[in-house]
Amino acid sequence: MGLQMPLLSYPRSFAQQAKTKKLYTTDFYICANGDFRMEKLIEEFLDDMRAEGKTDSSLETYHYRLKDIAAYLDDNNLLIEHTTSADVSEYLRQNLAKCQKVSTLRGKLSTFRVFCLWAVRKGYMPEVIIDPDDYPKNTHVARIKRLNDEELANFKSYINTLQPNARAAFWLMLGSGCRVAEAANLRPEDIVLRGKTVYINIKNAKWGSDRCIPIIDKTAAEIVWKYRAELEVDSRPAFRLSKRTLQGYATDFAQKTGITFRCHLLRHTFAALLSEKGTPLTTIQFLLGHKSLGMTAHYAQSALVDVSDITPEINL
Repeated sequence: MGLQMPLLSYPRSFAQQAKTKKLYTTDFYICANGDFRMEKLIEEFLDDMRAEGKTDSSLETYHYRLKDIAAYLDDNNLLIEHTTSADVSEYLRQNLAKCQKVSTLRGKLSTFRVFCLWAVRKGYMPEVIIDPDDYPKNTHVARIKRLNDEELANFKSYINTLQPNARAAFWLMLGSGCRVAEAANLRPEDIVLRGKTVYINIKNAKWGSDRCIPIIDKTAAEIVWKYRAELEVDSRPAFRLSKRTLQGYATDFAQKTGITFRCHLLRHTFAALLSEKGTPLTTIQFLLGHKSLGMTAHYAQSALVDVSDITPEINL
């Protein structure tokens, strides 16, 4: 293995010359422009883990997992010392979209966290950019699917037949991803207009997830704001409906259509549709009011994956 020293140990003239000529050398951990070489860092990391007594099997697993993450960084022109938690969330989103197993992803992120802790101690990274709470949830229940396009169209048709308050409440859940209890508890003054965007102020939410979020579906925003503008304001909640009543409508829809449905499925559908559009998990996390990125990743698994462009057709 070549000489291992930080760039600051090089003569200043060498660093300046290297940056000017964009020279790279595999004998050093630092590229000539001052960036850390991921493959070399992985080698040193594995050497240190071996010295700590890790088995050959563990080292092989570490190497395999880190090579995958290194490939992602390389494909996206990301340098390890400049990589952020947002980059990690995008790596997670892309792999979930490829239907990679949650247990596999948890293993990769766990190894990457060990690597980050080591890299921070060594001075190769400024901070640890992943927390165990960011790992996707490893549940043993069947994967929850979002409403498909036909089911979603049927649901919209159904709620458009309801009285204005119930119709607006369900469109709100569709367009904001809020929980059924959050919709039921919303006050008239919590629905506000900022410019031409409709926002809702969610207070006293589950797990302390209070937040002010936009209604991001245009149809939903128009329906909710029209209802709010015509509402006679008093001490009652905005929609004058309890959580139980809204859940009753969900049961009625399921019985009439044969579609497996409950109100919470709207949150999964909301998250999945955003994930399918490439929305960063951190943005979806904020909108849903999740404490951890791992929980958001669990919801994003509901996304439908189109593999038609990579599926071959055989000659018959």
